[in-house]
Amino acid sequence: MAAEYERHRPEYPEEALRWAAGLLGLEERARLLDVGAGTGKLTRVLVALGYEVVAVEPGGPMLDQLRQAVPEAETLEGPAEAIALPDAGVDAAFAAQAFHWFDRERAIPELHRVVRPGGGLVLLWNWWDDRDPLQHELAELIGYAGHSPFSDDELPGAPWFRELGRTVVESADESSPDALVAMLATTSRFLTADPAEGADWLREVRERASKYGEQFPLPKLTYAFAFERLS
Repeated sequence: MAAEYERHRPEYPEEALRWAAGLLGLEERARLLDVGAGTGKLTRVLVALGYEVVAVEPGGPMLDQLRQAVPEAETLEGPAEAIALPDAGVDAAFAAQAFHWFDRERAIPELHRVVRPGGGLVLLWNWWDDRDPLQHELAELIGYAGHSPFSDDELPGAPWFRELGRTVVESADESSPDALVAMLATTSRFLTADPAEGADWLREVRERASKYGEQFPLPKLTYAFAFERLS
């Protein structure tokens, strides 16, 4: 699904990254780690902002897509729990749409190890905005009703990191019934479902989305968290 993920998953708003960079005091040309980088949806925005980025991703096909999309970034194949970088090798680490997949007991100390003293960690999630009529209608069907992409008790804390702040950035992408279905087809819910059930689920999403026209804006909320590294 790497090519489909690259084609259909949304990027991250520059506003959220500038907020995090300001809170961490990141200087121009700072060396940043994008861990769980996928196909580089976050990597390309960090590179465009002028940072030096090393992208770490355990999936070879995802990393191949990243190398094509963001050739300026350094790339390493590997997991968040064993990052092939030296101690204090980066000014800050970023993880977008990935932290909830990490083995936190191993990954948080590893992130602490590779971030220099005085550096930090940024976590981001793109999430649904159920104030939008279409997304409100789809909330139960898709399964995000009453949920958030993170849990406070699972976020990094002492003795490794301390939260500096959090924000929510609102943005919107142009979408369509086909585009929405294609994006949902890259999610774990669809990929782990029985094929027949998954097809029925996507068919219902398409039918409901079609009531909103051939094209429509799809608002999203980007949750951003900034943490300082504790010495």
